[in-house]
Amino acid sequence: MGINKKQVTLKTVFFRYLLALALAFFVAIIIEIIIASLGMQMNLFNSANYSEDLARRAKPILQSSEKITEDMIPKGCKFAVFDKEFKVIKTDLKGEDLKQATLYAKGIDRKNGYKKSYYFIERKDGFCVLQYYIKMSYSSEWMNEHFPNPEFLLITTLIFGCLIGAFIISIAFAKNLKNNLIPLMEATEKIKEQDLDFDIGNSPIKEFNDVLCSISDMKEELKKSLKEQWNLEKTKKEQISSLAHDIKTPLTIIKGNTELLKDFDLNNEQKEYIEFIEKNSIQIEKYIKLLIYMSKGKLEFLGKLQKTNTKKFAYEIYNQLIALAGPKELQIKFEQKDIPENIIINKEAMHRAIINVISNAVDYSPFNSELYFYVEGKNDSVEFSVIDSGKGFSGEDLKAAKKQFYMGDSSRTSKTHWGMGLYIADSIVKQHNGVLTLKNSYKIGGAKVIIKIPLLSDF
Repeated sequence: MGINKKQVTLKTVFFRYLLALALAFFVAIIIEIIIASLGMQMNLFNSANYSEDLARRAKPILQSSEKITEDMIPKGCKFAVFDKEFKVIKTDLKGEDLKQATLYAKGIDRKNGYKKSYYFIERKDGFCVLQYYIKMSYSSEWMNEHFPNPEFLLITTLIFGCLIGAFIISIAFAKNLKNNLIPLMEATEKIKEQDLDFDIGNSPIKEFNDVLCSISDMKEELKKSLKEQWNLEKTKKEQISSLAHDIKTPLTIIKGNTELLKDFDLNNEQKEYIEFIEKNSIQIEKYIKLLIYMSKGKLEFLGKLQKTNTKKFAYEIYNQLIALAGPKELQIKFEQKDIPENIIINKEAMHRAIINVISNAVDYSPFNSELYFYVEGKNDSVEFSVIDSGKGFSGEDLKAAKKQFYMGDSSRTSKTHWGMGLYIADSIVKQHNGVLTLKNSYKIGGAKVIIKIPLLSDF
């Protein structure tokens, strides 16, 4: 990872942003002032004190004229003419405006308002008060009638200009930040894809660069950890492959001796034991084949789907469960409920999956405890549930027990397990578009495994 010498802090970046905003507002104000000045120079606008200037210019005429007529009144002004007794002689003011003009003429209230102002003219036979507004206006009366007030228009365009400037600067600022975040996003995406062979870029922003340095360190540690994990899994696969091949020799001897025993004169019970040994030897041989596949990183779907009688299939599993539970004298609770007549599965593979689950349950069950095996039909599926009386799954088990080579915590680890049973079962269930669920039983507190297989309508 390269080092960027010209680094700035986020504080500096945001200060520059605020400075750019202030500059944009200043430019917008200057532009508005220029527009207003040009408008007045081109006689498009009248200044705010335009009416006041006209009133001052008209003062000599209004002061000396014997009679004031409306055509003498300056543009933009209203008037009121009083005699010496402050009686109204002539006016175009009404209501409160006339009252205020009278007070202004009497000198009682000579304060001008924020917008509305008055101009006092003393005459020989009385007084004249002009009312005018301190605000910009158009030179054209038609524009004054049909367009918004120039001040409102200028303020609105100023606000709009400031917003446009702020938007443009914010977009540029956001784009700059996004560009500086690209190395960070690329690094996290590569790590997400588990691609750790890449160089992490840098950023001119110090805080971003610090994060990139941390990610670089994390990447190297993760790379080291994954390599160790890969080597460990490779070693386990080699051990399992060796174990599978080593089992072949004693298994061949068992099968050979079983064949020899069949030549002797045996009673029915002995024949039944011989058949049981022979049947399970074949099953062990298939397991060995599967282990060899897995040691090579393969898990192939063996055979095709076939219509299978559900009740018969469940009893085959139950009979093997009785045999597995015998050495521990487990009390088996077997129940079938609303099961469909047939299910479409790979019988051999599904048998292996359920037996793997049962084998785990037997191993983790205390002597002379209860073990439950339920088969239940649902609307669109059938569920095989196995519940043992052991300590149940830990939090870590619930998350990782279906992973390959997962050995579990010390409370549920058996020296006879290689972390393959639930992984194989889950893989087979997934190939049937089913779901293998791990949980703990609220009934007896032990581990509960549910295999849910969808019912296929077309076959």
